[in-house]
Amino acid sequence: MKKDRVAQFRKKLEEKHRELVEEVGKNVLYGKGPDDDSTKDLGDQAATSYNREFLFELGNGTQRLLKEVVSALQKLDEGSYGDCERCGEAIADKRLEALPFARYCIDCQRAVEEEERTAAG
Repeated sequence: MKKDRVAQFRKKLEEKHRELVEEVGKNVLYGKGPDDDSTKDLGDQAATSYNREFLFELGNGTQRLLKEVVSALQKLDEGSYGDCERCGEAIADKRLEALPFARYCIDCQRAVEEEERTAAG
């Protein structure tokens, strides 16, 4: 991959990394809000609990995405960025433009998703 393309992808990944770190930080701060539920009625306590659980689940997805971005940045440093983790072929530039942290080429991504659906069903 050409150096200018690598630089473009690095910039995209670093921007996404900053966004995700900020989002994870906000979710952690919200989850550590005051726990004094003594003045709240039962409905308020339930709503607060639900909101925290909802943000926790969102945070888990964000943390997974953050790990994908960090992994892609490491691959850039190692020189293996853009190679499919499954077949070793190059991932199409258009796919990397859309998902700069993509781990698989489109064919392997479809196969992985099919395997996951089969395992879940």
